[in-house]
Amino acid sequence: MADTHVRTRNAPSPTGVPHVGNTRTALFDYLLAKKYGGEFILRIEDTDQDRFVPGSIEKIYQIHDLLGLVRDEDPVVGGPFGPYIQSQRLEIYQKYASLLVGIDAAYPCFCSEERLKSLHEKDQFAKYDRFCRKLTSEEAQRKIAAGEPYVLRVKLPETGFTIWHDLVQGKLSLPNNECDDKVIMKTIGIPTYHLAVVIDDHLMKISHVLRGVEWMASTPVHLFLYEALGWQPPTFAHVPLLLGPDKSKLSKRHGAKSVLEYAEDGYLPEAINNFLFYLGFSYKDNSEMLTLDKMVEIFDEKKIQRQNAIFDIQRLNYLNSQWIKKMPIEDLFLRLNTYIPADWNDEKVKQILALVKERMFTLRDFAPAAEYFFTAPVVSVQSVLDQSGHSEKETVSWFETVKSVIKDISDFNSTVLHDELAKAQAISGFSPKEAFMSLRVAISGRSVTPPLFDCMVILGKDETLKRLSAIIS
Repeated sequence: MADTHVRTRNAPSPTGVPHVGNTRTALFDYLLAKKYGGEFILRIEDTDQDRFVPGSIEKIYQIHDLLGLVRDEDPVVGGPFGPYIQSQRLEIYQKYASLLVGIDAAYPCFCSEERLKSLHEKDQFAKYDRFCRKLTSEEAQRKIAAGEPYVLRVKLPETGFTIWHDLVQGKLSLPNNECDDKVIMKTIGIPTYHLAVVIDDHLMKISHVLRGVEWMASTPVHLFLYEALGWQPPTFAHVPLLLGPDKSKLSKRHGAKSVLEYAEDGYLPEAINNFLFYLGFSYKDNSEMLTLDKMVEIFDEKKIQRQNAIFDIQRLNYLNSQWIKKMPIEDLFLRLNTYIPADWNDEKVKQILALVKERMFTLRDFAPAAEYFFTAPVVSVQSVLDQSGHSEKETVSWFETVKSVIKDISDFNSTVLHDELAKAQAISGFSPKEAFMSLRVAISGRSVTPPLFDCMVILGKDETLKRLSAIIS
């Protein structure tokens, strides 16, 4: 690595919001580039126009910006090897496609969709039978001159093996007779992934290609194209798949969403990065809270795990809760803007946040936990009596005592409330649990809240008395 100028790229297709697995790979691309003082590039692979989803490119940028994956080159900031959108590079691909045909590394294929479909109907795993590969150049030229539509296919070796060293998977070898003569140029002059990715990675001087293990079977095609064009291939690193806890393919039923959806659900970017980092990379016991800078520092491309990573939403919940606990109140308050009503008092929100942050897993947990501070709950008499364990008359008497104590307190803080109400409880005939659980439900409508006396302080003396009067009446 010391002799290599590291350049990595994230090259998503704008066919929807990127899957969390694609974002994990983008994070690894970023970490590898920054680890060695190199460049991280964003390239948009939009040659599959049939599957293009409007707004996808914007979502890709939003994900990178959210996670702090700052690009050194991309379609917006530009760079020395642009354009960085494949649909703007068609002449480049067509030039090299013609060159590959000229050196007998690719050939025209005139097979109809019906013929290809019939091959797959006989065997869904069938490769192309190389029917048009048998055509002489004269026969092919006559068909082209006659206006027959055709695609270009790569002319792979039919014998031997393709062998390469993968940065993650180690030494790999695939027999060439098991590889397919992939289409590299469609009938409309649009390249497929296989041609465009090789040309772009070479011309953009990409040193390392990180991608999912599902692309390993295509690597012989790409290596053949590099060799045919006389180019040095980049180092390939095929990172593990993401699986659900049941070891099946990751899906929404496992809680998998796009990174933007996690952010909408109240997960912090710091926690998302932390979580993605551990999906394929191990550090200590995988519970450390790591900043992006720290990840750059400890990242080691040789320690990316080979085995498939298990996506466990509970781990994300844990990491997010730890980041929430660690974050200063002022910083956390700024993150809450979109999750709370606009008319909630800022200072009151900060006071409540100091009480409830220890119990929060996501930012969305705050509003439900804080609502009763701003809106008096509807409390049923029975719920209070269930907690008091005493008669209605006795419970009312206890609440009247509490009101009297509170009215006499001039310095309304949690310490004074605790001391004075504890004295009153000791002579009330109520146990501590009966006395204070019934009081908790009376003012909050809930049996579980942050410390009772802290809650009363935030509510304020007048509001606490008002709520007690309401339940008494």
